[in-house]
Amino acid sequence: MKSFYQYSFTFCILVLMYGCASYAPTNNKLSGVLSKSEQVILNLSEKILQTKDDDLIVKYNALEEKYKELFPVLENCNKKYGLTTNYVLTLQEAQKALERLDKGFAITQDRVFILDAIYQDYDAKLQSILSSAQNDANTKIRVTVNSSVDDGFFVFGKLSYENKLDIKRFRFNKPTQNASQDFVPGYYLFWLEKEDRIGEAELHLILSNGKEEVKQLVLKTPK
Repeated sequence: MKSFYQYSFTFCILVLMYGCASYAPTNNKLSGVLSKSEQVILNLSEKILQTKDDDLIVKYNALEEKYKELFPVLENCNKKYGLTTNYVLTLQEAQKALERLDKGFAITQDRVFILDAIYQDYDAKLQSILSSAQNDANTKIRVTVNSSVDDGFFVFGKLSYENKLDIKRFRFNKPTQNASQDFVPGYYLFWLEKEDRIGEAELHLILSNGKEEVKQLVLKTPK
């Protein structure tokens, strides 16, 4: 039974590689981003094995398998209709996170989290393509945000693997309860702020199921 599911998933990947729809200009940055990402993942292999940390090795193996599934699909889709700048930007930031991990491997405390976060991001992208009727990697997902008690909070966000970076990559145009913004599939951190009240960042997978393209989040209201 396991081999049947593995065969079915492989078949889906092959269909995606040869079935991306409409034609548009190729995003010239994608190949470089994917090539650098692959290289740094391979560079990390020996360092991770030397740790003999079972959790870290498991997360690395999962990430290695996922990039091998995702990257060929993205390359082919990009040739057919071109990925958006925002889509490639998230892939580039994942590449930078991997490079930071590689460079500072010995002193990085959240290595398991980083590898898992990038795996989750890659998986969200792949699953969103798999669920798209047109095998469209450029699916945008509308994210709406409410606060659980009070309204008027500004919504900020960043990519999951930027957890330790003191940045605000995204800011929703309107405060809660009317906050909404489009995102490419991925793994994100979102939080609320209002004057001196700052909420705790919450992890959320943003992906397409092929049916609903709106995801509603209810974030905890900061005290």
